[in-house]
Amino acid sequence: MKTPLAALLAAALMLTGCGYKLGEIRPTPMRSVRDLSVPTFKNNTYESRIEVMFADTLVKRLQQDGSYHIVNSDQADAILNCTITKIDRNALRSVQSNVLATSEFGLIVQARYDVIDQSTGATLMSGTAIGRTSFFSGNDLQTIERQALSNAAADLANNIASQITEGW
Repeated sequence: MKTPLAALLAAALMLTGCGYKLGEIRPTPMRSVRDLSVPTFKNNTYESRIEVMFADTLVKRLQQDGSYHIVNSDQADAILNCTITKIDRNALRSVQSNVLATSEFGLIVQARYDVIDQSTGATLMSGTAIGRTSFFSGNDLQTIERQALSNAAADLANNIASQITEGW
C-alpha cells in the first residue's frame, strides 16, 4: 500500500515545478496597467461613420479577454488611442464568364495604436495592426461592404488585443 502512495506523492511534487502560471501574463510595458480606456477611434480614411463601430468592437474583445478593466479615461491607468490609417479593397475572384466583373472582394483595414500612461504621459506600447475579411458582390454592394467592415473590425480588434495583452 505504501508504494502507490509514494508514487502519487512523487508525481505531485514533480508536477508542481513545471513552470506553469495561471492567470494573465501581460507584456512588460503593460505590467502596471489594470484599468484601460478606449476612446473612439480616429479615422484618416474617406470611409464615414466607422470610428465608433471599431472602438466598440475592440472594447468588447478586450472585455472578453479580461486582462484589463475597461473604464472611462478619468479612471484609467492608460489610454489606448487607435487611428484607422488605411482601407484597401481588391478583387480576389472574377466572374467566370466575364473577367472584368468581380465576384469576391478582399477588404484590409490598417490601424495604428498607442497606449499612453495616464499619469506620466509616456507611451507604453505602440504599433500597427491589420484586420482582413472578404465579401462577395451582390445587388447592394454598399450594404454588403458595410457588413464586411464589421468583420474586418472584429479581426482588427483580435489583432490589437493580442498585441497589448500577450505582446504578439
